[in-house]
Parts: sequence; structure tokens; C-alpha cells
Amino acid sequence: MAKNYAAIYSSSNDSISLEQRLYLKLEGTRGQIAVPTNTDFLYSLSGGGIEFSQPFESSPHRSGRHHNNTITKKTETTFSFSTYFNIDETLGVASSAEIDTPVRTLFKSLFGYEDITAGAIYDARVAPDLTFSLYEVGDMWARQAAGVFVQGGNMQFPGDGEAMVEWSGDGKTVYFAGIAKSVVNNSANTVTLGTGEGDRFSVGSQVMVIKSDGLTRSTDTPAASARTVTAVVGDVVTLSGAVLADANGSVTPVYLCYYEPVAPVGIDNPVTGLTGTVVINSLGGSICVRSATVNVQNNHEKMDYCFGEPGLGGPLFTPADRMSADVEVEINVNHETFALINRIRNAESQSVTITLGSATGRRFELVMPRAIFSVPTFSVPETGTIPVTLSGKAYQTAYDAADEVTASFI
Repeated sequence: MAKNYAAIYSSSNDSISLEQRLYLKLEGTRGQIAVPTNTDFLYSLSGGGIEFSQPFESSPHRSGRHHNNTITKKTETTFSFSTYFNIDETLGVASSAEIDTPVRTLFKSLFGYEDITAGAIYDARVAPDLTFSLYEVGDMWARQAAGVFVQGGNMQFPGDGEAMVEWSGDGKTVYFAGIAKSVVNNSANTVTLGTGEGDRFSVGSQVMVIKSDGLTRSTDTPAASARTVTAVVGDVVTLSGAVLADANGSVTPVYLCYYEPVAPVGIDNPVTGLTGTVVINSLGGSICVRSATVNVQNNHEKMDYCFGEPGLGGPLFTPADRMSADVEVEINVNHETFALINRIRNAESQSVTITLGSATGRRFELVMPRAIFSVPTFSVPETGTIPVTLSGKAYQTAYDAADEVTASFI
């Protein structure tokens, strides 16, 4: 069903959380916002989005007992959201086309290296160096983040639930855009809005013009194209690009709206832990695993110290700290696993392979050839089995091997 921007503009409802959508687009230049298309849509779960803040503190100047003024700090842009492992199994062969493009961008931003010869394989042999734009679209509003990069990907494989990745990271800045209505004919590159509606847009935001029916995109902003808000003076909004030729005004008003693609397209086929294996080499095969978690963190140095920049500056981030991959595997105590605990006590490393999906079909695979676990402790419950959690870290197998973790869609 096509979105009716006129109906949304006229609605007296508050914004509806279920209308949230995410789009993710690789940037050509770090920090320069990119305009997504319909294939940049990203299926996500509830509870995440973009956060932008402008911290400040009261001025310490002595002027009496009362607060007098503020000192602003660097802006802070972060994001977090979760995704399932969606794989299109209908292609029948391992191909990068089985994975949504924005998901590939997320994994490459997390690990650094991508091989799409057959499927999509990711590891840390090169340092991450890309940024992307993240569009969070609601019904009455949108937040558009530029210069975004992944700091962490927490991959969770529960034995009684859906496998997912919790993504988090930082960005350069965020632009806000809403929906407003014109009151006079446009003049050159300006759209004059109703009283107070100019405040619904920030300079730098990406917008489109919708005709009076609330459905049809103006030829000034056809599908897959957007205009940039270059100035907001009161309720007069100036747009980038050629002179507006298809924006009427008060007689047949147009709607100035946040940009979004016409029809989102994404893979909606979650691969769950109902089919899969967790193999630890000392156990000689697959065992009953209650849950497994692999938390990869980049620990990038954010360049929030550049003079003259309100937020992140320069190249925005530098991979100047060690990446880490923390591993947790929860199992039950039995003959084999108790022997494994003794091996861990003797400082033996373990290889861990997590396979999500059928071993003979399209699947996601996570390989850690050298995981070193701390000696686990466990307590005995009143009834039932005795769970124990193996907690450790993934290490490379040799100097400069960069093979701590390899993630593969194959």
C-alpha cells in the first residue's frame, strides 16, 4: 500500500512506532550523505534506531547564585538495532545475491574484508574503512545519519529462540525532516510552508516533493532522487538542484516530505537455530548447546577531538585499537563436557564452529579456530541439568593471520 503523505500531514494522531523503517546506503565519500534506493531497505527488529544528542553544561562563570548561560559540547551520533540472519535460499547456489546489500555493508564495516566469489565471506585481514548513511523513517518524521560506521556486532544463537545480530556504532551527524504543506507557489528553489512548519526541517536533510494527492512524486524529485535542504528561513525552505518546475502552491498545494524510496525490497527469510550445529573440536562433534554468543567489537578511535568540528571530524574514525571477539557457549555438564573443562584448565585452545542452517543448504557459518576460555565455574541447581558457561576470547592462529573470526554466508 502506497504511503499517503497528505493523509499523514492531516492526521491528528501521534506518530505510530510500527511505521519505523530503516534504509542503509554505502557512502562514496566518508561523511557525505548518500541517497538510498528501494533495495537499501533493511529488515530490523523493534527497539533500535538513531540517537543524536547535543550535550551542554552550565557556564562556570561567577555571576551570582543562579545559572546564567551554557557551554555546548561535541554532538554525539550513535545507532543500535537488531537483525535476523535473512538468507534467500531460492537461488540454489552460494551467491552474494542471497544477502541484502545493506547487510553486506554492515558485515564489511564490522570485519573489514569481504570476499563475494561464492556467497559472502568476512574476516579482519584488512581494517574497516567504509562509512554509510542510515535513514530511519517513521510516519511523520525521519532521521538521516551520515558518516556512520559499525563499532560492534553481537551475534546471538539461543537454543530456544531466533538467532540475531545486535548492531551498534557511531556517526558524524543526523539531519531531521518531517512533512509540511506549501501555501504559495514556489519561487525558483524555495517552498513556502504553513506557519511554523519550517521548523520541521534541518539544513542538510534529504527531501522530496509530493503532489496534492499525497501519493504522486513531483517530477522535481522523481523516484530514487532527493533534494537537499540548503537553507531554512522562517517557513521558507530552499532546496538544492535545478529550479523547481513542478511544485504548484496554494491552489493545488504540494507537500515537502522527508525522502524515502518508493517501494522497499528486502529478504524476509530468517534462518533460525532450529537447524544448525555448534562444534567444539575437543568434543569430536556436535553437542547440545543451550546458547552461544559471539560479540565482535572494533573499538575504533572516534575522531571527536578535531578543532572547529561540532562532532566527529577528519576521517571520522581510525581503527587504532585492537578488535575483540568475545565468545560464550552455554552447555550442560556431562562426561564429555567435564573432560572439556579439564582441558580448558590445562590452557588448551579450542576451535569453535557455529553453523546456522542446513549443512547441505544455504547457511551462515561462524568459525573461530583458536578460542581460549577461562576456567568456568558452575553451581548445582535444586533440580534439573547443570548448565555451565564457557567464556573466552577468539585469537588469531599465527602472527598476522587475522583469522580470529570468519563469518560466511555460503
